[in-house]
Amino acid sequence: MKMAVEDPAMSPSGESSASLKKRSIFRKAAANSGGPRRMVRDYFPAVVLVVGIMIFWENFNALFNQPDYILPPLSKVISTAVDQAGDKFLPASWVTFQEVLIGFVIAALLGIVLGAILTESRTIRRALFPIVISSQTVPILAIAPVLVIWFGFGMFPKIVIVVLITFFPVTIMTVTGLESIHRDMVNLLRSLSATRWQMFFRVRFPAALPFIFAGLKTSAVISVIGAFVGEYAGATEGLAPVMIIANSSFQTEVVFAAILYLSAMGVFMYGALLLIERRVIPWHYLTQDSG
Repeated sequence: MKMAVEDPAMSPSGESSASLKKRSIFRKAAANSGGPRRMVRDYFPAVVLVVGIMIFWENFNALFNQPDYILPPLSKVISTAVDQAGDKFLPASWVTFQEVLIGFVIAALLGIVLGAILTESRTIRRALFPIVISSQTVPILAIAPVLVIWFGFGMFPKIVIVVLITFFPVTIMTVTGLESIHRDMVNLLRSLSATRWQMFFRVRFPAALPFIFAGLKTSAVISVIGAFVGEYAGATEGLAPVMIIANSSFQTEVVFAAILYLSAMGVFMYGALLLIERRVIPWHYLTQDSG
């Protein structure tokens, strides 16, 4: 009569040890999340600070006896942003957002590919890395008018400016992430006859993703600044022309309303990348929560 041999890697319920370990990590992460109480504890100081700033902003002119054009009350800024949304702010914001999104996507792809090339080839790194560094030492305000002269007042020079500003953080963080792999891991893969592409796609690139997303989130916020600088140098559409016209006529409530739309773009870009990051590398957050 044959006896069934019990696999030591299997639990009495028939689950493998890897499955049990994975389930325990999820349970521990859920337990450490703390639910609503932890959310209140984590975000309460930020909420209090924001509410305090809003109250101070709303009452600034009354407290210091200043005219409204110095710092319009927050309620007036919000009402302006809402009342003029359809005919002014939303069309202008759509133009600026297209510049932000297209420039950011190009910069993200360029930064990741360039970072990988700089990591894999020492010769190319010696040739290109000084150029990459020097590209960030030139003030973008000095380049923007030249790009407008070369390419006109359309969307293209604004996208170029966004790319020039935003590709650098992605490139640097990609290089940092790809070089963060422990040397023993690389030696182990080489001893198993792993090819260079196998080491890159199966180990180095996945391990570098937290660094890459850190660079992407930084670039996402900076991309809004790049689009605004490009429009400020010369544009007929977008939020910057709206602010320039409003500033010349002392309509500071319109200026601050446009700033709110720009800020909303930056928050949206950052939040979208944060959600994508949690989908792509959930193990990174599980490790943080269970640590």
